[in-house]
Amino acid sequence: MKRISAAAVALVCALFTGIAVAAPSPEAFGSLPNVETVRISPSGKYLAIIHNTPGASSVRTFDATTLQSIGGIAAAKQQVIRNIIWYSDDRLLLSIGEVVKFSESIVNEDEIKGTNLCRIMSIPRDAKNPIQLKTAGILRDATFSCDILSTRGPKPNTILLQASVVGGSGLNSKSQFRVDTKVHAVDIMTGEGEVLGEVGTRSTAGWDADANGNVRLRYDVVAGEIVTYARLDGSSSWDQVHRQPAAAFEAVKETGQASSIMQIAGFAADPNQVYAFFWPGDRMALGLFDLRTRQITPVVTDPKYDVTGVVGLGRKIVGASVSRVMTDQVFFSDDWRQLQSRVAANFAGHHVSIVSISDDRNKMVIYAEGPKWPGGAYLLFDLTGNQLTMVSARYPTIDLASTGEQKYITYAARDGMQIDAYLTVPRTGGKNLPAIILPHGGPQARDDGGFDWLSQFFASRGYVVLQPQYRGSDGFGLKFALAGRKQWGLKMQDDLSDGVKYLTSSGIADPAKVCIMGWSYGGYAAMAGATLTPELYKCAIAGAGVSDLEDMLIWSGKYGGGSLRYWRLHIGDPNADKSAIVRASPAKHAAKVTGPMLLIHGELDNVVPIRQSQIMADALKAAGKPYEFVRLADENHNITFASTRIKTLQAMDAFLAKYNPAR
Repeated sequence: MKRISAAAVALVCALFTGIAVAAPSPEAFGSLPNVETVRISPSGKYLAIIHNTPGASSVRTFDATTLQSIGGIAAAKQQVIRNIIWYSDDRLLLSIGEVVKFSESIVNEDEIKGTNLCRIMSIPRDAKNPIQLKTAGILRDATFSCDILSTRGPKPNTILLQASVVGGSGLNSKSQFRVDTKVHAVDIMTGEGEVLGEVGTRSTAGWDADANGNVRLRYDVVAGEIVTYARLDGSSSWDQVHRQPAAAFEAVKETGQASSIMQIAGFAADPNQVYAFFWPGDRMALGLFDLRTRQITPVVTDPKYDVTGVVGLGRKIVGASVSRVMTDQVFFSDDWRQLQSRVAANFAGHHVSIVSISDDRNKMVIYAEGPKWPGGAYLLFDLTGNQLTMVSARYPTIDLASTGEQKYITYAARDGMQIDAYLTVPRTGGKNLPAIILPHGGPQARDDGGFDWLSQFFASRGYVVLQPQYRGSDGFGLKFALAGRKQWGLKMQDDLSDGVKYLTSSGIADPAKVCIMGWSYGGYAAMAGATLTPELYKCAIAGAGVSDLEDMLIWSGKYGGGSLRYWRLHIGDPNADKSAIVRASPAKHAAKVTGPMLLIHGELDNVVPIRQSQIMADALKAAGKPYEFVRLADENHNITFASTRIKTLQAMDAFLAKYNPAR
């Protein structure tokens, strides 16, 4: 028998303080999720929650039985708590991301104006007296590594971090560079760290440790190759077990040559085996690589979708993640699959996943999404009494009536290629609705099923939203990803145009009321839609988009580091492909725009510089075309903060109401 515990009321009230339930608004959808994640302590006695409030990201701890609050700590302004790990029942480790702005005296308008850093903080269960962890010998206040190799260090109360030696004169310098990467043992009670004897070479780029905290893998970059060395169980020497071209994992997706390429994901129960992603065929799979025989055996595969991640529970890798319509957990063993089935039986009609589990597997945190919790919810499941306790909804002010119905569809592109897409339709239904084409960023990425704050916001306003997984998207195999190479403004854009045709020919959308909106590559696609196929779109909204492909390639060569290779392979060579690059650059065709355009960009964007939106704004102005330009101060490429997400939605809402009203 299952029930929702009445004790949850206290926790819900504590987490929802200051939130007034009202009709969905830009604030309701633009606010960060009320709860980002929930973790249960090893014994199952305590919960830790990453909680977002309008002004801060915080961690709060609770008694798992009574749900009474124990303590909490908030991050500073411009900081976001990314992850929490229970080191023990008495202490937690927090990963904190921070957007850092460079001194105005060292940057020009064209340059990167900021960067993203990460640091780890150690806190007791009551969250009092927090301690920042430091790695040794990097900078005077070196707290910038979040790369935890193991929570089991060589001494009591120590963990293993890997961090790179950095040159330069501190955070207000762009002359920082990696010299080599070392393993540091850091005391979580004092924050002080020391370099371990595993110093590697000046070519060492990374390390891995097994489940017991033994450093067992070393990665060196030598002559353009990544060479993997392993210390086999019981051995003290480093033996070469694998080598492949540097950046080979990404290169596979760029060239399709996958023969011996793999990416290690973590150690298996056998200390001489590791889990690794590889390509036994067109789809990426998870395999088991034997460090002794140097052979890899498939463990999890899927006939249509790539295996995209591993499932780590109870300090072990116990399964894999496959991004299908939703992201599914695929467990290795029967006992975990039986546990998964038992959990799912309590959530008919919902998609569920196991987020965190106690060491004895009797208590676990479940994430569920479906009709009852359209924005998702975290629940505590006690197997001993088959009892469910509500912890928190992610978006407590958004109910089913406020969200659209999401469907997974497939339509044919003009050349016959099948394009998967998410179609979100307002609950009010109807035909010939106003529509928004919403391509994802990347471009080698994909949308995931489930609640999406952007598409659901538009659906709440009465728009039907199409999210095409255009060719070049990730997750559908190598051939599909490769089909998007150098197709900016060409076949990738045709896939979006054919999505418009699908909506209008099916009577779903009004052909006179279609707008296009996207972020990052999606921002480029929005500008390209408005300039290359202006007859299809009544308006366009472009966030952090690329408007001048040639200028983007030049900028990447100066400031983008390793990203230049990515951009060249995806966009083209600035010399050999120059004419095609110019033809596909929206800023070069601003005179063709027939509808208004809204440009939005973060001033600290170090992926696509804000100058790209400024170039488009200048081109539109010179052509006498209507446009609006919203600059997001102190924001990066990803709309990290609630204040800027809300500002973004408010700008979009007003723009659409003015130029393409839903009602």
